[in-house]
Amino acid sequence: MRPKRRAAACLLAAAVLGGSNRLGAQSITLAISAITNDSTSPAPNMTVTAQDNRPDLGPYTVSLELSLESQFRSPFYINIAGEESAIFHVDSLLPERSTVFFRARLADRFGTVVVQTTAQHPVRSWLRLISPAAGNPTNLITRSPRFVWNSPPITGLWVYDLTVINKRTGEHEFSQSDLNDTSYVFPQLLESQTAYRWQVHARVQSGRPGDQVTVTREGSFVIAPTDQPTFTLLYQNFPNPFGRGERSMVTCFWLDLAHEAKVKLTIYDIRLREVRNVIPSPNISGSLPLGAYGRQNVGTASGCAKGLEWDGRDDAGRFVPPGVYVAVFQGDGTRQSVKIVFKGQ
Repeated sequence: MRPKRRAAACLLAAAVLGGSNRLGAQSITLAISAITNDSTSPAPNMTVTAQDNRPDLGPYTVSLELSLESQFRSPFYINIAGEESAIFHVDSLLPERSTVFFRARLADRFGTVVVQTTAQHPVRSWLRLISPAAGNPTNLITRSPRFVWNSPPITGLWVYDLTVINKRTGEHEFSQSDLNDTSYVFPQLLESQTAYRWQVHARVQSGRPGDQVTVTREGSFVIAPTDQPTFTLLYQNFPNPFGRGERSMVTCFWLDLAHEAKVKLTIYDIRLREVRNVIPSPNISGSLPLGAYGRQNVGTASGCAKGLEWDGRDDAGRFVPPGVYVAVFQGDGTRQSVKIVFKGQ
């Protein structure tokens, strides 16, 4: 049975098998957590719930099987609960980039399976590299790039080791171990006009020896001179979202100017009412020479360059309501916008 795609985080697959009168309205439902685009997390929680109208055949049990083939000849996970509703936790990560078949069953007190349901989903990769993106090569206008990667949620804690490799020499020039966050900026500056590759090793803290994976970006990136950007560009603000409940109470802006220009960077609410002028402001002039802004002279506790951050306040110093906002950049013949999510004070 192929389950329908749903945008919700949990997909419900239910089936009633067997049409005899003895089964009546008996049914069983399998719920698999963290279903996104028809694929599942490598460590999902699964809930099996049964309904029956034949108490004389009880007590009933529910069971769950996981297999790499649809016939379930050699399931790698089998668990039985002596009740009619249970939550099952897989004791190891599901094999990445594989399709896993799920089968939930309801059995009566004689061990007879009276109803079952099945589902199948591909397992998402344990690790995905996001930025710097793949390229041949990708040009970066900063010597302090932010490395960003992603792992699906698990029961436990991911630990990461980040390495930057000089493509010409093959040497590991920069490395940082035991990271718990999924982004990192090295305190050292990378060399200009140098091609690099990067890789992340992810492992599960207190996991099994096999609960680890290393992914290396196939393409490379080159650090271009920071004082001569080749494009005028507003980058996506980071972190995003920010505010209440997030790791940072401010968000940062980066921008590049390929030519000297008059610049405006303004934040609007979703009704396009002006909220905050970032550029020009008392900290930054509206006329800027060519260059990269936001990466140099980062001297604040937030990690943002002075004047290129937003703390969720309007021009009058009042906190704006939580919600979605838009930052609009205009300069050097370019107009760009990025969406900002503010979680509140």
